[in-house]
Amino acid sequence: MPKAQKVDWRVVWAAAAAMLVEGYDLGVYGNLLPFLLKDGTLGMDTALAGVAGSAVFIGMLLGGLAAGWLNSRYGQRKVLVCGISVFSAAMLCTALVHDSVLFTGTRLVAGAGLGVVMPVCMAMARSACSSSMSSLCISVVMGGIPAGGIAASLLSWLTASHVGWRPLFVVGALIGPVLIPLLFSVLRRIVDPECEATDREVAQDVSPGSRRGVPLRELLAPAIAGMAATFCFLLSFYGLMTWLTKLMTEIRVPLDGALQLTLVLNTGAVLGSLLTGLLATRFGTLTLTVVSGVIGAVCLVLLPSGVITGAAMMLVVAVLGMVSPSAQNLVNSLVSEAVAAHWRTGVLGFTLGVGRLGAVLAPVIGSYLLVNVPAGEGITSPAGAVFVAFAVASLGGVVAACWLGGLVRRRTRHDQSVSGL
Repeated sequence: MPKAQKVDWRVVWAAAAAMLVEGYDLGVYGNLLPFLLKDGTLGMDTALAGVAGSAVFIGMLLGGLAAGWLNSRYGQRKVLVCGISVFSAAMLCTALVHDSVLFTGTRLVAGAGLGVVMPVCMAMARSACSSSMSSLCISVVMGGIPAGGIAASLLSWLTASHVGWRPLFVVGALIGPVLIPLLFSVLRRIVDPECEATDREVAQDVSPGSRRGVPLRELLAPAIAGMAATFCFLLSFYGLMTWLTKLMTEIRVPLDGALQLTLVLNTGAVLGSLLTGLLATRFGTLTLTVVSGVIGAVCLVLLPSGVITGAAMMLVVAVLGMVSPSAQNLVNSLVSEAVAAHWRTGVLGFTLGVGRLGAVLAPVIGSYLLVNVPAGEGITSPAGAVFVAFAVASLGGVVAACWLGGLVRRRTRHDQSVSGL
């Protein structure tokens, strides 16, 4: 990319469009959870719903770990298209099953397809912009997730009570066939073949017969710090995405109102992704990460406290939507800045893959607390315990992000000294 061109927005918007599939998937499952629990043909209870919710994240973990190798071997275009295709096929199968075990299996496969999509999209966006614009570009790409969640929330709110849950999974299956021709036509023109050739050279460098290997000392600390921050923030946000509708009904919010709050959460997430990305270019990525994580924790404690109701609750959910996913978006930006360009897909695949264990545990933690915490009011209720657990996770993410930010500063100083700046 020419130095004068700070951002190739075609790449950024193409990557954001690809992330719609993940947002729709997560949103539609959370919104339809009350309907799934009522479907006698599935035989699903709250505990099984937690397992099924975790299955997609286990698949994402596996896909994320494989993303770096697949990208190096086959290139970004093929990996991205294949990941979306696998997701679409799995969503269609989900709509057709009549057994909770098969339902969980199709969710696992859908997650594996999604798992390779995110790190490839992150690496594409970072390669398409200058360092000063990386936070904004990655935030725009990650904004595709809540945008997909908005679509899922709207469809669920307007149609689920009339048509049931299965047609909405069919809609999810159709997103891929609509997106793939558009993505492929754009990426065929703008993905630099030399970059993919470099990735394949890296794959050869780390092969068993190569004399060169992975620079573990350079990659290990950013990978662990990024993984820890990702684990905590994904536990908090994806747990919220999975359980918000159910949790709000537990604290006596009507189902219709709970679905509206889920829509508010996703709308806030889209706006927050753009706003925090812009602010990060002014105040710094780490600063916005810390602020987002702390505000998110405060909002999570406020929701079940009983202090807020009505419009105030809607405002808190909107703020929570703005800051909670934004913290993870900014962590992805920090990770991309902490390592060399040709290792980004692999390291992001690791941090997002292993870090998704937080998302794996989130639905299980939610179901465990809902089932086992004694009845109470406010924060002491089962729903309150779930909110507090997600708030603690958000604060843990802040601590890990501070470590990662220190590594980014160290790398920046090193690069400046090498270049003589």
